[in-house]
Amino acid sequence: MLNLLLRCSGLYLLMVIFGGCSSIKLIYKNRYIYHPYDFEKCMPGENCILVKGTYTLDRGIQLLDKANIQFEGSGSTLIMNSKSPVRNGYCIFNLRDCKNLSFSNFALDANRQGRGCAESYAHSFIMAGCQFINLSNTTIENSVADGIFLAAGTERDSSTFCKHILISNVNITNSCRNGISIINAYDVTVSGCNILNSNGLSPAAGIDVEADTEDPFPSNRNITIESCYFSQNRGCGIMTSQKGSPENIQITNNKVDKCKIGIFVASKLTDVINNEVDDCELIGIQSIRYDHYPADQNQIALNTVAHTEIGIHYCGEGGLIKSNKINECYKTGIWLNGNTVNNTSVDLDKNTISDVNDFGIYAINFGSIDVKRNRISNAQKEGISITNGISVVDSNFIQFSKLGASITGSRCQFTANEIVDCETGISIIGGGKYKPDGILKYNKFLRVNKQWFGDFHVLGREGNTESK
Repeated sequence: MLNLLLRCSGLYLLMVIFGGCSSIKLIYKNRYIYHPYDFEKCMPGENCILVKGTYTLDRGIQLLDKANIQFEGSGSTLIMNSKSPVRNGYCIFNLRDCKNLSFSNFALDANRQGRGCAESYAHSFIMAGCQFINLSNTTIENSVADGIFLAAGTERDSSTFCKHILISNVNITNSCRNGISIINAYDVTVSGCNILNSNGLSPAAGIDVEADTEDPFPSNRNITIESCYFSQNRGCGIMTSQKGSPENIQITNNKVDKCKIGIFVASKLTDVINNEVDDCELIGIQSIRYDHYPADQNQIALNTVAHTEIGIHYCGEGGLIKSNKINECYKTGIWLNGNTVNNTSVDLDKNTISDVNDFGIYAINFGSIDVKRNRISNAQKEGISITNGISVVDSNFIQFSKLGASITGSRCQFTANEIVDCETGISIIGGGKYKPDGILKYNKFLRVNKQWFGDFHVLGREGNTESK
């Protein structure tokens, strides 16, 4: 083994060559500092350690073109003076064109109560045009705008977007706008964070992935939000906006409660997997397509949603809604609808829906959907409602609904379903986009007062069985 100690660009590098393989490890030199403004003087290769204390700031800490530095807060509190103006640059940390920096163990208080609240570039922690930044084990409170803000160094220049950002184990509370705003960034991970009580200016989200331009290129992509907790945010817990056509978003293993909407998605190629959403005012999980902005090929799977008006709302092309558990919704379990530009196409598979006041699954104005192997119980109005579209409804189990299923103005292949303990099994009527033509075969009706009714034109209906 050969050990070489090199000095390069002010950094100490230890290169170890063993068995034909080599690795490089940065060796940082400790430097103790006695006021946060001394961070501005830190040099490459230093581990700048702030002596623990509470410090009042009259302005933000400006870190411009810094590289290869560690910033250690030692648990110190940095609070903005009530006389500090709320305007551009008066954040706590202002990073511009920085690379390979880490920050840990800070408590940042922007003093919203003493300074007011305004939508300005006075976010608590700004990264503009930065790469390879790690922010961890930090508390951010009382931001006058956003807690954390990620943006381009030069507006609309993708070469200056933030890249390779890790935000982990950060607690953000009482932000005037969003806990975290991701404006222009690639390859961002937010992990193990608690983001609570965003309020004041819209959208008031826990995390908002939203470009500041309408340009149709991906302004945000490869974003991962995982294992975080969101609560009491006035808007959404997590949201992705249609602006800038964001794509490749992973939203996994999060918990959201007491927000207006749990998870709102207007991006494409987005996975919403294994999240828990509870007690949100309007919608648990929403994936929606706007005019000229696709929210397509999204996957919503293995989530648990409860105590909302609507469990899951989907409008988009090529989606998959699979193996979700939805219960105790005040209106509908899963709602699918098209809009003026496109027709929704989506597969619904193996979802479990129970105890909803209106519909288990409600689909209207769509192109084509497959509804297979879902279990629906205690839908007070209808288990499955299909209107104005083409569908395959196969191998579902529906129990304790006033009406098991209705098909209105649609072409439907309704096969191998089991409808149990309902007042009426199925209704097929006209009056919509299509003649109510289709196939009604091999279904089981058990303890159903009326098997079916309606003015239907069914191409085939053999093999259905009824048992009391």
